[in-house]
Amino acid sequence: MSFQNILYIFLFYILASCSSVVSDTSSEKIQEVLAFSSNLKASLKGYIAQPNSESMHIKKVYDMNQFAPFWVNERMELSNVGMEFSNVLFKSMHYGLDTMRYDVIELRDKIKGLNEIKSDISAIELDVLLTVQYFKFSNDISIGIVDTSQYRPEFGSRKLSKDLSEYLYESYIGGNVIEKLLDLQPQNDEYKKLQAGLALFLTEHSLVDSSLKVHAYKKNSSEADSVKTYKEAKEALVLHDYIESNQVTDSAFLIGLQAFQVNHGLAPDMKVGKNTAKALSGNPFEFYKRAAVSLEKWKWSNDWEDEYIFVNIATYKLKFYKDENLLQEHKVVVGTYFNKTPELDSEIEYMVAYPFWTVPKSIRNRELIPKSKKDSTYLSRNNYQLLKRGEVVEMTSVDWKNISPDNFDYTLRQRGGRHNALGMIKYYFKNKHSVYFHDTPSKGKFMNDIRPYSHGCVRVDEPIKLAEYLLAREGESFHIDSVRATIDKRQKKTITLQNNMPVHIRYFTAEGDEEGNVRFYPDIYKKELKLQEIIFPKPEEIEV
Repeated sequence: MSFQNILYIFLFYILASCSSVVSDTSSEKIQEVLAFSSNLKASLKGYIAQPNSESMHIKKVYDMNQFAPFWVNERMELSNVGMEFSNVLFKSMHYGLDTMRYDVIELRDKIKGLNEIKSDISAIELDVLLTVQYFKFSNDISIGIVDTSQYRPEFGSRKLSKDLSEYLYESYIGGNVIEKLLDLQPQNDEYKKLQAGLALFLTEHSLVDSSLKVHAYKKNSSEADSVKTYKEAKEALVLHDYIESNQVTDSAFLIGLQAFQVNHGLAPDMKVGKNTAKALSGNPFEFYKRAAVSLEKWKWSNDWEDEYIFVNIATYKLKFYKDENLLQEHKVVVGTYFNKTPELDSEIEYMVAYPFWTVPKSIRNRELIPKSKKDSTYLSRNNYQLLKRGEVVEMTSVDWKNISPDNFDYTLRQRGGRHNALGMIKYYFKNKHSVYFHDTPSKGKFMNDIRPYSHGCVRVDEPIKLAEYLLAREGESFHIDSVRATIDKRQKKTITLQNNMPVHIRYFTAEGDEEGNVRFYPDIYKKELKLQEIIFPKPEEIEV
């Protein structure tokens, strides 16, 4: 019996131990392994064995493959899977990653070199280079490239749970290397929509890294200033690839402006207002980097539950997901730059209908005491109560002129009602920041595009719909009508959930929509620049 037949039987036995059936694809791959000359395999084995040549992953995976190449075929050409993987690396920006991380210039040179000189050493160097990049790219699309133990310690150091040597070998034998590689990405619906949208964005937009200043239109602007504003807006829309030239008709301009507004989370009113002018003054590469940062941050989260609430601070949205299907969406108001809404994971335990609002010390000291010193009737006029050891104290008994945060030993509480800061209902979930979801009497804020107005809590539009959804999960225990009745009677009532609802609050300035587009939002908390510098350290060298 020949050595090749013995090797074939050995490989067949290995595969059979994992599966009762060996696929046609696996058999073809085994034949490919056998087809390589013993000289090439010996040369590859020697190349891998060189001191400090490559990592243990490289040595292990080639040993598993009997020191046959993964990406080059027996004709000394880049194989089909080699070409597919090379194209993935050349288009790594579709995944929010800098192409220069993957030595694409060297890769192009080695592919060209192999085409010109079909030698063992050319094939080996190219094959090993691609394998090295496979391991790097696999880590990058699964757990990201940022060291979260340094940048975000609360996420800890993340490690890939899979053995990439075994993963590559098994997918190679199975004939689905690229499919399995891309399966390493987060499977969250929000991530998948954003990644697909970013790939489309790159086909439709040039990543220009220069900006045009656009001035907002103002009602009292002169005719000359108005003409200047719309001329600047046209130039910017050309830069952003929303219109072909600044000579388009007014209707084409307005259609382009409206599409731009939709894709930047702005009201599509076709007016160059303050927020639209600010967005137009950005550039496509800046927006691309926002999407790349959002893809990176999605890799920092573990898999979430089958059913959960997701709040994206930067997009001012609260979403219900069940089995990765979006079921319900609410507008929200979030914290200001100085009172940032925190990112956290928790679960709603109970809701309170017609709640009191116990004022946090920070708000009491910074806002309400100064107002009361100026106007001793301010608190009573706004339905506040003073409590000491749980008992209500008359406002008139306090010498407000001599009160300060240091000697104020009262609890300050606002009565329930339509003027209460929490509105008619609040939703409690444990967290060290003492934030929660709640209604608000300031409904007009939901009409604004940009909504960072709170002290850190999340104000929810249509909060009773939120209660309705949560109570529907409780079976017959509670009904939404009982909540409405409690509010109508102006009675405080706490409703404890039997099935706590997971809550995840995050900060992503880009998201994908159902139509395959990316929508961009302002970095209101200025969190993104540092991450952009880590992911794209030298923007001028990035290749598309």
